[in-house]
Amino acid sequence: MEIQSIFQLILLFGAAFIFLLSLYLLFYPVKFYANKVLGLLAFSWAITVFVFVIQSKDFFEKFPHLYASVDIFTLLFFPLMFIYIKSYLYKDARDVSDLLIHFIPAAIYILVFSPFLFKSGAEKIDIMSQGMPDWYYQYQNIFNLVIIAQGIFYTILSLRTLHHFQYFRQNKLSKLQLSSLKWLRIFVFINVVLWIIGATGAILGIIGIQVPIDVFYLFYFGLTILTFFLGIFTIMRPQFFGMSQDISSLSSAGASTASSPPNGSFAEEFGILQDYFQNERPYLKNDLQMQDLVEGTGLSYKKISETLNNEFNQSFFDVVNDYRTKAAIHLIDDGFHEQHTLVHLAEQAGFNSKTTFNRIFKKHTGQTPSEYIQARG
Repeated sequence: MEIQSIFQLILLFGAAFIFLLSLYLLFYPVKFYANKVLGLLAFSWAITVFVFVIQSKDFFEKFPHLYASVDIFTLLFFPLMFIYIKSYLYKDARDVSDLLIHFIPAAIYILVFSPFLFKSGAEKIDIMSQGMPDWYYQYQNIFNLVIIAQGIFYTILSLRTLHHFQYFRQNKLSKLQLSSLKWLRIFVFINVVLWIIGATGAILGIIGIQVPIDVFYLFYFGLTILTFFLGIFTIMRPQFFGMSQDISSLSSAGASTASSPPNGSFAEEFGILQDYFQNERPYLKNDLQMQDLVEGTGLSYKKISETLNNEFNQSFFDVVNDYRTKAAIHLIDDGFHEQHTLVHLAEQAGFNSKTTFNRIFKKHTGQTPSEYIQARG
């Protein structure tokens, strides 16, 4: 038996295994949202591996609607990887409306190839028998480059999300939660290795270089191995895939938030934001933006805005300026102004100009910084 045939047989069994694993992850346990995302990712893997193995002219003549349509799933690989990680860590990341942006490339693919995708089976067979038009291959190459770019973008985004999560809660995570983070990092790095293999195959195809072995056999073989170990891991360590809530809420369950509203509808988000401001002091950054809070806490723009309005009863800038004013008062009380100018003091407290510093300080204290210093004697 040829080596290629052995690879095909292994991949065919692998596709069946991945499909069964995807069903398990999609439907059990029913309350764990991240499992469903991982299940969708595994299902996308199963479809692409299966079609890659059995693709042939005869196959596509029997199932013409599978031609080109399967490529849509490859555009979901990295977005689903990131969504899985984000939803595993943060319950707030499970709003479907906020996730739709990650599926734009797949939607564009459907739109671009609609002249072929929405034809009847007989019409597709006729087109394939005559040879696909040049525009088809040109756009295929473009989308291959898009997939390569997705690998870079979502890998960086995933690793940043994991870093921010652990850095913010580094003293509040249990051994199980730390193990979960370790698993997620391994998961990302394995996907990076597979991306390197797949990107190599795609680039070789675009520039027309022939190599002795089809690189995509290695890619799908690696994907099968990853899923095999994922299946074993799922069975042996079900607690990693059976949490009924995100580990963000688990890690903050024992956190002390003295002024956190006990029964507020945004109590959890309030505690996360309050801890972040008190422990990380992001307000000292004079160009602080809402995006910094999004990355630092894992909460969405919408959740942060709602929490600030409902629990802090202030806007984003009001909260930031309140913390900056308190920081400036603390510096003055410590005698910082005796050795430095007020401009430097303002910068150390997070203000970007003396004018803004004077205006905000007076708004919160009823005095300018100079008047406050004089009143202290």
